[in-house]
Amino acid sequence: MNLSEALDAALPEIPRKRLARDKPPAVDPNLILREESFDGEPVIGVLQRENGNFFRFPLAQWQLIQLFNGARTYDEIAEAYREQTGVDYSPDEIGAFAEGMEAQDFWYKTPQEKNLAMSERLMAQRNRRAHRTQKVNIAHITFSAWDPNLYFDRLDALVGRFIYNPWCVLAAIALFAFEVFVFIAHWNVIGPDIPVYYTFSTKTLADFAEFWILLFCLGFIHESAHGLTCKHFGGEVHAMGLMFLYLTPAFYVDVTESWIYATRVQRLWTIIAGIWIETVVCGIAMFVWVNSAPGYWLHDLMYKVILITGVAVIVMNLNPLLKLDGYYFLTEAIGIPDLKERSTAFVTEWVQSKVLRLPVIVTPIPRKRAPLFISYALLSGAYSYLVLFAVIHLAYNIAFKVMAELALLPIGFMAFAIFRSRLRSLRKLAHEVWSNMTFSGSFIQRHGISIAALIGLLIILPLWRDRQDAYYVVEPANPITVHSAIAGKVDAVYIKGGQQVHAGDALFRMTSVDAAAMYAQAAAITGASHFRSFQAQLQGQSIGSAAAEQIAASQSRALSSEVQGSLLIRSPIHGVVLNTDPDSLLGNTVATGQPLITVANDGPRLVRLYIPFSALKRILPHSEVLLMPPGRLSIVHLRLQAMDGQAASLPTDLVGKQTYKGIALPTFYSARIPLPASVAGLPLGTAGTVKILGARHSIFERCVRIGLDVVHQHIWW
Repeated sequence: MNLSEALDAALPEIPRKRLARDKPPAVDPNLILREESFDGEPVIGVLQRENGNFFRFPLAQWQLIQLFNGARTYDEIAEAYREQTGVDYSPDEIGAFAEGMEAQDFWYKTPQEKNLAMSERLMAQRNRRAHRTQKVNIAHITFSAWDPNLYFDRLDALVGRFIYNPWCVLAAIALFAFEVFVFIAHWNVIGPDIPVYYTFSTKTLADFAEFWILLFCLGFIHESAHGLTCKHFGGEVHAMGLMFLYLTPAFYVDVTESWIYATRVQRLWTIIAGIWIETVVCGIAMFVWVNSAPGYWLHDLMYKVILITGVAVIVMNLNPLLKLDGYYFLTEAIGIPDLKERSTAFVTEWVQSKVLRLPVIVTPIPRKRAPLFISYALLSGAYSYLVLFAVIHLAYNIAFKVMAELALLPIGFMAFAIFRSRLRSLRKLAHEVWSNMTFSGSFIQRHGISIAALIGLLIILPLWRDRQDAYYVVEPANPITVHSAIAGKVDAVYIKGGQQVHAGDALFRMTSVDAAAMYAQAAAITGASHFRSFQAQLQGQSIGSAAAEQIAASQSRALSSEVQGSLLIRSPIHGVVLNTDPDSLLGNTVATGQPLITVANDGPRLVRLYIPFSALKRILPHSEVLLMPPGRLSIVHLRLQAMDGQAASLPTDLVGKQTYKGIALPTFYSARIPLPASVAGLPLGTAGTVKILGARHSIFERCVRIGLDVVHQHIWW
């Protein structure tokens, strides 16, 4: 607790009237000024170095501000301004303007007034905390523990003259060209690896730690490049730290002074410096990667740096739809600051005024800028929400790995916290629209017939689509069942359920009395044929019949050897064992041709749907099927295939055991649908429910259909 907080908590309140202003305020003599252009008009840029505030004032407004010297009264300021410009303002209007600037903490304050201002600020913060329902704003948490100005002074003195040398810039451009060439040449490797690297649901704790350490290091380098460029072009940097945007860590640096001391080109260099240095790091990492041996730790580390810097530069930092480096570079290049806020405000005000008919004044803008404002507001808004949903999706995948379905609870809270302000704004807007429509009951009176007609249309028009729940199980497209070739007893089991096997791997070993007898008989026949052949030769008799016996004996022996070999049962293909408990066969006696296990190859997979018989009449051929695989928020769209001709038995454990006699499972019919490539890797046996979309019906038609079903159930047989 600092001294101000201690005094504020322990001492009586300072009498405000004794310290209140008895005369108009004065301009801070320590302001840093710069003339610049804003929207094509000359303005004065003003920086308060003490608190980092930056203002832009039109020349006429700045001329008025300069008249505040702390000695003139509001009447004298109004008279002096009238003499200079010919514009007549009343003292009350001058006072209102001064109060507005006071709210922005613009005017000069004496040390005593600063103490009072700090006391009032602490009081306001305490009141906000007391009335705030959300104690932590997860959208923006900032930590700044040091003043980096001395760090950037030393860094600029050490490397500034080299980094900003034209030869260094040319070398960086050559490195960028090499980087583009390698990206194109190795895109068949890098492209598929990008989504794999950012699939956090498969990462271990060590992978997480490595990823965030790399991200922190690269983030510090990125922000240091901004600060160093600002320092090199004459500005000072007094704020640098760590912030969390929706719990995602990121570094930040305050380079506001570049808008005072730097030229427009230098400001563009300051903005682009972070992207520039990340691209340089990516190029260096790429050079090391292509020239180092695979398997070496440096080779692997540099490849991960490429995946981080390449994606971050292109997708995030260089993208002008997010308020990052690309956005600020664009606004500075076209000379339209606050493009996102101004375009969003313009579109929002226009919709509220023209579409929702609210009493909102649309901020006027030049006609030639209307297409830019409209297109940018729509694109940036859509992209921003897409990024937020992607963050939620990513967080859900990470949490699902640890918490399974319970991940919906923390991620649901996170989503609510992220969109809370937007939901509040939407609720406020809906209340204003409703209040405006129902004011004095005039809306209902004027549009009662139209409202009734609209409700009638909603009842009779076929707008509502049938939705039917069904069960599904992921199956192999071409499973192979392994059978016993001969009756016998299973002596050994070499596999487990779900195990990966290769073609030729031993699965079972059997013993068989029939096989042993066949082998002994073949051996006896072979010995007897040899003896008769030898005896015929000794007696000088023909060996034709003996030779025929030898051939038959050889065939019998080959057959018995084949039967003996069939006692060791091997996998016919590469695949996965589908049986959950192959060990249950150990010690069992099996018959000839009895199925033992089923092996599925790694080829195409199908999803088998189980649809209740009562729903078949509401489902059209080739209806759309919506499947959401477990652990994902994206929906897979499928097309229903032809039904099997007979009823199907529902797999065990797909539906919980029914303990109520009054609740019976319906009869199910099945259909098999090939899985698309995007979800072809779903584990075999994955099960759940899907939505089947049927025809569209009106509310009236649905009510009639329900009534007819009831009548048919109780009257017709």
